[in-house]
This record gives sequence, C-alpha cells and structure tokens, in this order.
Amino acid sequence: MKTEADITRMVFSREGVGLTATILMRNDLFFGKFVTDHPTLILVRRGKKTLKTGGKNIVLLPGDAVAVAAGTACDVTNETDKGQYEACWIVCSALTVSKVERSFPNQKKLKDLVALKGLGSEFVQSFERGVHAIRAPDCVPDAVAENRVQELLTWLLHVGFVFKSDEPAELQRKVRLMIGVAPEKNWISKDIAQSVAMSEATFRRRLADEGQSFTGILLDVRMTLALTLLQVTDISISKIAYRVGYESASRFSVRFKKRFGFSPTAIRGVPLQLQA
Repeated sequence: MKTEADITRMVFSREGVGLTATILMRNDLFFGKFVTDHPTLILVRRGKKTLKTGGKNIVLLPGDAVAVAAGTACDVTNETDKGQYEACWIVCSALTVSKVERSFPNQKKLKDLVALKGLGSEFVQSFERGVHAIRAPDCVPDAVAENRVQELLTWLLHVGFVFKSDEPAELQRKVRLMIGVAPEKNWISKDIAQSVAMSEATFRRRLADEGQSFTGILLDVRMTLALTLLQVTDISISKIAYRVGYESASRFSVRFKKRFGFSPTAIRGVPLQLQA
C-alpha cells in the first residue's frame, strides 16, 4: 500500500481527457457550501466522506465514489482513519462528457450528485485506470485514455445518469467559470459585465436576483481553488495565496479562515489535536 510520501501531490491534466489529483489530509474537516464547478468523480481510498445537499445525505467509505454535476453546492465532511484521509478525483473533459451524453440522449441528466457504492473491485479498477490514463500520457495513447474515462462514465450510466454538458444558464455560473480561468487577475465587475453584454447595473441586479454578488463570487472561487491546491499539492501557502490573487499570505489566511472556519495550515500541518 502506498504511503503518503509515495504519492505525487499535484494536479495532472490531459487535454481532451480530464484532470486528476489525490487529496491527502490528516485532520477531520468540514467545508460548508463547497461548489464543484465541473463534472467530477471522487473515489474515497481511506477515511470517510459525507456530502449533504438539498435532501440528500451521502456517506462514502473506502471503495465508494460519488458523481458531482457542475455547479453543485454541498456541505462536505472528510473524516480520517487513524489520522489519514485519502481520496482521488477526476474532472472529466467537456469533450468526453459531450460524447457520452450524445450517445445516450434519453438518459437522465445528473442535476446534483449521486453515490456510486457497492460496485466492487471492477469499478475501483476502472477508476484507477482512468487516473493512470490522465497521469501517464507517455504510456497510454490518446484514444485509449479517452476510452478509459468514457468507461468510467459508463459506470455512472449503470446507476441511471449521465453528466450534462456544461452550458451554464445561470449568470453566477458563467461568472464563476470566467474567474476560475484566471483567479489571480484583478477582476472588476465592469469588465465581466461587458463580457456578458450587460451594463454594470444590470449585471449586479441579475446577480442579486440569483442571491449572489460579484464580490461574494470572486471570493468564493478564489478560496475554493485555494482549498483544492492545499489538499492536492505541496505548493507553499504563500504561493497559493499569490495564485488566487493575494500578495499578502497573512491577508489570504484571514480570508480563508473566515470562509471555511479553519486556517490553511489545518489542512497540511500537524493534527489539530496536537496544536497548541
């Protein structure tokens, strides 16, 4: 079995196939209203994961997975087993999602999340093959890599769903995706309003109608990306702060703690019960 030191902590990307990364944590942590911006599959390898949204309450143990539709907001709790939590996620490429969706036009579209539980070792092997296909482009040809992720999406079909191609109708989703491309940019509402062909006043009013604000979305996208980078990479906190638009690591840490209720060091540092 791999130890934490054996696992490469970075985000792997393969064009036309997807993204993948491994989450490693040593503390039990809760993330309120965590938004998943792209169609994602998550496999728990160690510990326990609980997701709540609407009336759904999904509990995942090792070998279980969940499919999360783009734009889903849910409360997430990750619990360690003997001080370790490990999971792996795959963000499926828009091209792959679209191909599967077109192949099954009458299949129900996933609106939020669905558990993939009790599917056995064959499913886990399919997931790990998908991860390997993204991580090892020199070993797995493009066509094979795409087929491996499509195979994984066939397991989603097995439980009655397909991912929907991400064509956001809500303005807040469009704004999140724009900011997510370059979270470090000095975004102002006027520029994004122009990008969506609106006056700034109309833009702000439309967001308010959806219960959102430009400032709130900007902060949440930045903090969500920072949380992800803290979980799946070894990039320093100061560099992560810079990558999400903060020149001051201390100011970033204050914002992060206000958003999630714990400091960035809680994800990577010594277990919380050992802290002074």
